[in-house]
Amino acid sequence: MIITDQQGRAIAYLLHEIRPDWPVASLVSLIDKHRDVPSLGALTIAATTKAMERTCQTPAPIFHPGPHWPEAARAQLPRPEPCEDHIGQDAHNCRSCWADVKAGIRPQTHIGKHHEAVSEEAASLVQENP
Repeated sequence: MIITDQQGRAIAYLLHEIRPDWPVASLVSLIDKHRDVPSLGALTIAATTKAMERTCQTPAPIFHPGPHWPEAARAQLPRPEPCEDHIGQDAHNCRSCWADVKAGIRPQTHIGKHHEAVSEEAASLVQENP
């Protein structure tokens, strides 16, 4: 189902009431990018569920697959983008990328994105020759 502009704006205003730190314009833009949803009801449930999660800092995870979507709608969701570096992992929450971040060999900004780790030899050359 393709949601209309009016439906998208209505959801954006509802989410802004729940999460005033999420600007309406940003929400409208995000919803416009993801107009093809299983149903208006499913989007409303998923969006409000994510908005109620205080650990959810931005509205982007609304459109990621997960338990916040009604079970009947989950099969109709598009597959998430794959990680550029790790086969079989979703870009938005790649376990291998997070392991690299924790090990200090990947910046957190590159979760799901290609990253060329600097070799120890190259890093020591940079440190020696500032």
